[in-house]
Amino acid sequence: MVNLSIRMAQLSTECPHTFATANSIQPFTSHYQLMLRYTRQLSTTPWRHFQLPANYKPNARVVKKLPFRETVRIWWNSLKPGRLEQLQIQLVNLLFPGHLDENAGVTRMFRKVPIDDLGNYINEVSFEVVNDAKYDTKHVVFVHGYGASLGCFARNFHLVNQFKGLKHNYKVHFLDNLSFGLSANPKLASIKYFRPIPRLKHITIKDDLPTDIKSLYKKYYKLVDGYDVDVEKCQDYKDQMIPLLKDIESYYIDALESWRKSSAIGKIDYLIGHSYGGYWSGSYALKYPDSLENLLLLSPVGVERHAYAVTAPIPEPSTDVLPSLDPSSFNFLSRQPILSKKTVTFWYYVQPYLPRLLRYLGPWGVDMYYDMWYSKLFAINRVIEKLGGSKVFSSHNELKYGTNSECRLLIEYLYNSITNGTVSDTHIKYLLTPATTSKWPLLDKFASARKEDVAKFNTHIIYGQYDFMNSEAGEKLVHHINDTLGETKASYHSVAEGGHNLYMQNPFGTNELLEKIILQKT
Repeated sequence: MVNLSIRMAQLSTECPHTFATANSIQPFTSHYQLMLRYTRQLSTTPWRHFQLPANYKPNARVVKKLPFRETVRIWWNSLKPGRLEQLQIQLVNLLFPGHLDENAGVTRMFRKVPIDDLGNYINEVSFEVVNDAKYDTKHVVFVHGYGASLGCFARNFHLVNQFKGLKHNYKVHFLDNLSFGLSANPKLASIKYFRPIPRLKHITIKDDLPTDIKSLYKKYYKLVDGYDVDVEKCQDYKDQMIPLLKDIESYYIDALESWRKSSAIGKIDYLIGHSYGGYWSGSYALKYPDSLENLLLLSPVGVERHAYAVTAPIPEPSTDVLPSLDPSSFNFLSRQPILSKKTVTFWYYVQPYLPRLLRYLGPWGVDMYYDMWYSKLFAINRVIEKLGGSKVFSSHNELKYGTNSECRLLIEYLYNSITNGTVSDTHIKYLLTPATTSKWPLLDKFASARKEDVAKFNTHIIYGQYDFMNSEAGEKLVHHINDTLGETKASYHSVAEGGHNLYMQNPFGTNELLEKIILQKT
């Protein structure tokens, strides 16, 4: 059986309030489907003159286990105030070092931007290129997913260098979503954080056949005989969940809108959201369509419709309902039929609390976390080899990818981030089912939005070649937008050698695709 508890745990796969000061600003000089599978080509941009160092060697030294004293050091330092902030600075310095000529002319800023009168704020790291003081500035905003923080985009920091010498100025903002990383972590009054998450009890699946992994549709989906819906329980569930889901939605997207206003940004030119951040970025675009020009969703969670959605109509009759494998159908059961009781129990009763428990496990918790992340981060070296080895590099910044110093720093940064504690550990369990489907699908949010609002921004939906998110649902959303509007306002893309965390797994292809979209070369 596929270990879906691990897959769900990977959906990623949290300091005092301060403001930017002068010292924190440092100048550093099928139909609509577009299957863009990049094998990185060297840039011909005039300002870039990259030459591979003569002493370059592939990163081949695998360190599967940290010495015990190193896990003790990481755990002990995590108990010190301000440690996450230190690691954030170290990560920026490692992946965007100021001494490199190619990074010259870029200003970086560390800020905590107030979003209300209660002392809440959004943490950001930004990179700015001023090509001419007379030019307008285009704003590119990145929002990370669950179990992550802005540092997950470290391999994408130097994308800013692609915007030098152009007819606009560019500012690239990497945000800690509200409750994550170094951003504020307020609670919602309507959520009972220490009570069990409401469970899905209104559907009974009829499945008498054992699960054969080889016969599953697209690896995760099983067509069962049918299912029954308990009408009364279903209505009670909707009545309970809909107000809570609306509160959770406002929590994230109103914070982003407040950040935009506090940052004096007229419009976000390119809003890029990954996974959980992609879901909220899509929701943001529909609520505030006048606040952005382009929406880019990287492997967004929660696109597909399904029988457990609060938007799903109660079927007539409600017994012996025939399921579907179509992710735009309300009869889609998603992964639910192949989930074990152990996986479901883990989802409700362990995962919401596991990140905080890690710190109490001391150095052994660090060791567990290292085991979970190291192979994923170091795997970029295999991707580099597949894409042509040393020929794939077009920047000195990229030479840090997959080094053990980079992997270790990213892991320590992420460990400190998630063990800080975030109320989103609870929010995500309210939003998603154990099958990692949203109880309020993006397909339905777009379907119910005003046509004129959806037409106000362009939409790009992007998946990795080996993504475990439902890319078919993303393609259907692209079809829906274009068919509804009668024009091509949405596009579908795929990045080769990438999975759910495509921006980490193949930053070469991801960065090049983002550059093409932002510079309108696609």
